[in-house]
Amino acid sequence: MPAQPLSTEAVDEVLDLVASFMEETLDVLDVDPDTEVDLRFEDGRVYGDLDGDEDDIALIIGRRGQTLDAVQYLVNAVVSTSVETSVHVVLDAQGYRKRRAKQLEKDADRAVQDVIDTGRRIELEPMTSSERKVIHNYLKDHPEVATISAGREPNRRLAVEPRRNNA
Repeated sequence: MPAQPLSTEAVDEVLDLVASFMEETLDVLDVDPDTEVDLRFEDGRVYGDLDGDEDDIALIIGRRGQTLDAVQYLVNAVVSTSVETSVHVVLDAQGYRKRRAKQLEKDADRAVQDVIDTGRRIELEPMTSSERKVIHNYLKDHPEVATISAGREPNRRLAVEPRRNNA
């Protein structure tokens, strides 16, 4: 059953909750108070874009986006336990997620070429589930390769392998 559209009051409640959580989180991380968190509600989701001092943004992003992913996970947990309607929050910091997706797509293209050249499965470096999802989605319709996830967290990897034709 599709989720009901949120009322203006419910959207405002979620935005206030996310803003408050982000303010407290950035304070705990000792990030410059001038760091901006631009929040918007669009397509049933809350999008938060962080902007500020380069060093503070690097701290928020963390190694390979791990801190940003952790903060996003926590804000989603707070929202899901605080409001009745399910609303997903997506955080980004100065376009990091888009830049990272482009890099992952380049890595995927190299892996595809290696698989085509060698006919063998290639495993990429360990990555988060959201990063694996970027590559799975990017290669899902590729005619020559298929993707699978292999291994266990935190070392779960994405593998690219020749597509098996069921002809």
